[in-house]
Amino acid sequence: MSEDDLYHHSTMFDRLADVAVPSPLFDREYGAQLTEWELRLHREFMERVTARTYRIHGFVHFTRSKQFFLVAPSPWTHNGVFVYVPDAIEPPPDGVRIELIARRIANPRLLERSDTTVRAFALEEWHPAPLDILHDVDPPMSLAGLSRLLFEFVGMAEASKRVFARLFISSPPFEDGVGGFTTGVQATAARAQINRFFLFLRRILPPVLRGKIPKYRTVAGLPVLTRKTWRLDMMTTAESQIRSLCVDRRDPAGFQEVSLGALTTQSTASLPDVPLALASEDFWIETKNATDLRLPVLKTVITAQLLSPAVSLRSVTAGTKHVLGRIHVLRESFGLEDGVLGRGMLLDSDMLGRPLSTLRIARSTARASWEEKITAKDIKSAWDRVLEPALKEFLELTHFAEQVRKEFGEDVRVHKFNTKVWRALKHLDSGLSRDLGPTLQEIASESGMAVHEVSSALDKMKRAGVVYEPRPGHFRLV
Repeated sequence: MSEDDLYHHSTMFDRLADVAVPSPLFDREYGAQLTEWELRLHREFMERVTARTYRIHGFVHFTRSKQFFLVAPSPWTHNGVFVYVPDAIEPPPDGVRIELIARRIANPRLLERSDTTVRAFALEEWHPAPLDILHDVDPPMSLAGLSRLLFEFVGMAEASKRVFARLFISSPPFEDGVGGFTTGVQATAARAQINRFFLFLRRILPPVLRGKIPKYRTVAGLPVLTRKTWRLDMMTTAESQIRSLCVDRRDPAGFQEVSLGALTTQSTASLPDVPLALASEDFWIETKNATDLRLPVLKTVITAQLLSPAVSLRSVTAGTKHVLGRIHVLRESFGLEDGVLGRGMLLDSDMLGRPLSTLRIARSTARASWEEKITAKDIKSAWDRVLEPALKEFLELTHFAEQVRKEFGEDVRVHKFNTKVWRALKHLDSGLSRDLGPTLQEIASESGMAVHEVSSALDKMKRAGVVYEPRPGHFRLV
């Protein structure tokens, strides 16, 4: 590949960041497919020192052979050169960025097996060459920008959109626990609609970031180790998998970070970092080709992975105290039992429970803001602005669903209910046998919805057998 091909139609401002192309991640090589920081590293990749000696800056990718490693300009590409390690030299660790001096040779491994000649380099010396991330790499797309891009054709509360956007930003590992970001969904919306939403989010990323990853990839005849850095898991997930990721903080597949979005049940609802409530009247999704979003989202995802915001134990302790106090206030405001706080390791810091889930939100937010450290104030803000509002909505929707099933039976189709209309009708209905019930206008006023929306919702509830109309325009709960 020529240098002209590599930089064709590319600029420092990445004007083609919104180009829609499928990306296999490790095989990206043309300008529009690479991030701006990867293009910069490609320009600095190789410098000739003498006729056969080169200075190379790049990331180490191990191969199956101990005598060879691949060095590439980016940790997210395998387009680089192979380096032969003589017995007298200690090889560099996998994944680090190094500067090396090497002499150009023919690849002896391939010459042994065929007449093919592949360019390789014999290592003479190397030393670490870390990136100054905040100064050398431009910030990725902001959380607000990512949210707008992802959910242009999805209707739900803005707070929920920001939570799902954080799945793609992820969060770095903490205290030897797998990193990532998890959310569980309880919904009155139809299950099929939620699954369609999850499928849309899954299809945005290439298969390798959805966990479909071979241990080795063949590059120029040599098997290169595929690094298990981050994956996104969506759709219905077994309880054992949710517990492994959210409680044990361990990924059986071996990835360093795992972001999870799953439909939850009563037994798994309290496990993910952020439990979300999606009500049927607030949620909708239009059909869209998810791969059109792949490239710009991918660039944001892999750029965010470069940054691991630091946090002091003093900040964690201060943030945990704040969260504990607020959880008890939340318990009292909803009249929850004392024992509810002990379920699902909700408060167990050793298992990275809810207090440290707040820390994961804060570190994910810091990544999106391109900040290298977080404070106790950031942790408190993560609780106050993200997790506590989500918990409140989740508890309200859970309480609503329990009431509906208690009053109308387990078989009732909850997604037929508009929670705003149901609450308004329940508040206005006197319960007296001779009462005709509130009017359509009164229900619309109480719920804060348009009359035609209330009328449509009441019609669905009538067909579900939970509302009747004793007189035209008057409604009561069965």
